[in-house]
Amino acid sequence: MGTKVALIALAALAPAMASGHVAGQDTIPAPPTFVLAGQIVDALTETPVISAVIKVPELRRYVFSDVNGRFAFPDFPEGTWEIVVEMLGYHTLDGPVTVAAGNGLLLRLNPDPIALEGLRVRTRADGLLAERRLRIPYKVTTLSAAVFANSINPDPTAVFRRNSRSFIVPCPETEEDPDEQMAPGCFITRGRPAKIVVYLDEGRLPEGMVQLTMLDQRDIHAMEWIPEMAELRVYTRRFIEKLNSSQISLSPLVYP
Repeated sequence: MGTKVALIALAALAPAMASGHVAGQDTIPAPPTFVLAGQIVDALTETPVISAVIKVPELRRYVFSDVNGRFAFPDFPEGTWEIVVEMLGYHTLDGPVTVAAGNGLLLRLNPDPIALEGLRVRTRADGLLAERRLRIPYKVTTLSAAVFANSINPDPTAVFRRNSRSFIVPCPETEEDPDEQMAPGCFITRGRPAKIVVYLDEGRLPEGMVQLTMLDQRDIHAMEWIPEMAELRVYTRRFIEKLNSSQISLSPLVYP
């Protein structure tokens, strides 16, 4: 579960104001921007957290913390933005933060003992998935193989709905379809239903969630749910084994 971001003022940061006068004509001034700087520290030890990824999904931007746990976003607009911080071995930190010139961020990550205890040697496939996941500028909810192994319900779409942290509903145009009722293919975002696009081992499933119900949950290695992209990516054990035993790579994602 994610925890909410806490905002603490740091050293003053100089704003960069764009000119509102071009070629003798009045124009609408560009919104003020500044360098949003901050630091990521361990909530228990107050030591810097290195290589944490800081994401701003609405702006499709991300940066990594340096050896001192510090990070900076140049040309950052003032306002309230959703901030997401992810790091292996820590709980994900997320929540809305209001920022302006003169403010910085001091963000404390809480260690996740369960994640630390479960650490194992990372395979090539694990590394490829983790690297691409970190570079997605949106929040990604990951369902591991353990989630499916411990599920009583054999329907993978039911496991997804229970763990997605999203409001999954039947799509309006197919509400009378029995299959759609059993495997709803939309979710509510910004007050409206959006169609979920399902990928199985990098290939799109034309029938989406309905096709996914036909997959044996024991064959699933992991799922990645990206609400801002309306994408559910499903990886089978066979596909992961292929990644581990070959030199093929994952295709880069195209962000909306």
